[in-house]
Amino acid sequence: MKYRKSERGQALAETALFGILAVVMAFGLLAWIPVHRARTTATAAAYACSQFLSQSPNTERAAANARQVAWQTLNETWSGTRGVEYQVQVIPPSGPGQPGRCAVSYHTPSLFNGLLGLSEDGWNTAWFISRSETWKARWR
Repeated sequence: MKYRKSERGQALAETALFGILAVVMAFGLLAWIPVHRARTTATAAAYACSQFLSQSPNTERAAANARQVAWQTLNETWSGTRGVEYQVQVIPPSGPGQPGRCAVSYHTPSLFNGLLGLSEDGWNTAWFISRSETWKARWR
């Protein structure tokens, strides 16, 4: 009887290896979802903040309105960013027609940190600069 060499063992090993690789890649892709949502929400909040910052000739009132709009945007249910920490910073214009700045910093929790051995990420920031139009600068 002649002995035939079989590749069945190698095929099982390759299948197991690719299966584990697929699971690790799936967990990695799932871990990016909260980061993407947090970045999108922070960008929307910073943009809304900057738009309200340029709408009033009174810089204190404009800054308060801009901060309130940013937090309303961050706390909306559409964002789906539970567990994300946010910080809003508003720098009002220093004078009529001068630029102001809105920055929203966010920190996302790392999903599957124990499983994948990921390290904690730092804070990221989305920001916009706002300049009131010339005709609004003459409101005083």
